Amino acid sequence: MKFMRMALAVMFVFALMVGSVCEAALAETVDDGAELARVKRLAIGYPDYFKTMEKEPTIDELLNALYDASKVSHNNITSYDDMATKIKRDTGVDIKVIPKMEARKIFKEHVYKYADAYLLVTVANNSRVSMFCDVYAVNTNERIYSIQIQTGKSDENKTTKAYKAMAEEFYKAFDKAVQTEAKKESKKDK
Repeated sequence: MKFMRMALAVMFVFALMVGSVCEAALAETVDDGAELARVKRLAIGYPDYFKTMEKEPTIDELLNALYDASKVSHNNITSYDDMATKIKRDTGVDIKVIPKMEARKIFKEHVYKYADAYLLVTVANNSRVSMFCDVYAVNTNERIYSIQIQTGKSDENKTTKAYKAMAEEFYKAFDKAVQTEAKKESKKDK
């Protein structure tokens, strides 16, 4: 019986911690002419991120968290590592070892072969952690969707687990926006 009480207490504390990770999606924007309903395959691009504390994730841990979080999505998500492998196979260029700006340019030139859109994440990890998630169309490289997700003021929110939770919020919001767009298009067709 004590074990059950202890387990319930731990689950309650965990629920409180997870609940405080993502306070709110502060700003969501679907750009005009976005055609989100056509997005079935989303590729993860190299994020803009700088580690400020020892316990924060490395860039590779952040990339893994972004991909792991995609399990909540209905879209087909391609990790950055998979994109790098495909681009290297097709071009001979390893975008994981060249300078970031050059890698991003090559990524944008070739992403259309493997995805309908791509995700670029910017993490601002000051007193609060803000994750800016921008989705771009592969044919124009223009932004079609963006959302900002922010945590509370706490260094406890600068962990891989917290970043993964924020990414899950992005995928859920993006899926909802895609479904809303699909419903609108469906009504137009009738």
